[in-house]
Amino acid sequence: HIDRKVLDRKLEGILEIYQKFVGDDPRDTPMKIFPGMHYTMGGLWVDLSQATNIPGIYAAGECEYQYHGANRLGANSLVSCIFGGFVAGPAAVQYARNQKSMASNGYFDAERKRQQELNARMMKSEGKENPFLLWRELGELMTRNCTVIRYNKNLQAADSKLCELLERFQNINLSDRSQWANTTIVFARQLYNMLQLARVIAQGAAIRDESRGAHYKPDFPDRDDKNWLKTTKAYFAADADEPRFEFEPVDISLIPPRPRKY
Repeated sequence: HIDRKVLDRKLEGILEIYQKFVGDDPRDTPMKIFPGMHYTMGGLWVDLSQATNIPGIYAAGECEYQYHGANRLGANSLVSCIFGGFVAGPAAVQYARNQKSMASNGYFDAERKRQQELNARMMKSEGKENPFLLWRELGELMTRNCTVIRYNKNLQAADSKLCELLERFQNINLSDRSQWANTTIVFARQLYNMLQLARVIAQGAAIRDESRGAHYKPDFPDRDDKNWLKTTKAYFAADADEPRFEFEPVDISLIPPRPRKY
């Protein structure tokens, strides 16, 4: 076992946090470890100038996808922040300078009105579902079925449950109906987006019958470059209120993929 003085010098803060929440001193009792959410290995599609598929919107950092592939390497977040910002900033300025006209205020006024009406409908909802309890169910569902080890039957069951949660979301009741600094309605609207994104995760994982990086299927334990050396791209089908998928081949002309064995 590592000497206590060494642990305190290198990890004292982490050990104190662990002891506070778990109740055991990890210097004496082995730590309980479970995989948890650390970083998003995916995000908005962007081109080489960091432009998204929505004209005029640029993305940089963890919200965009292109650096990670199937497994995030150490320090990639630093790369994405520095490089993404370095490219996106000047590109956005150049885009703005090249515009010969801009949208009228009427578009912004109409969108503001639409958002206000959406908030008003949610505030008036007299349903029986607590959005915070739905959020807890969502977290437990994804932890059971959509972490590193994945089985298709579990992923499909998770997606069915997500559809149920989306239906129940339509019957929510907000405990806070104040018109000023209302964080509950912000949370509820974020929850709806979480539910939709969770369907992307569950369905995207079910489609990919192989193991690659942080995506491991015991029923398909090997990497399948012949069929799955490609990026999964999801978009929202507003007419169906669900995700749709397409796939983009990965360019390996400069660096061929190799197994990560550590």
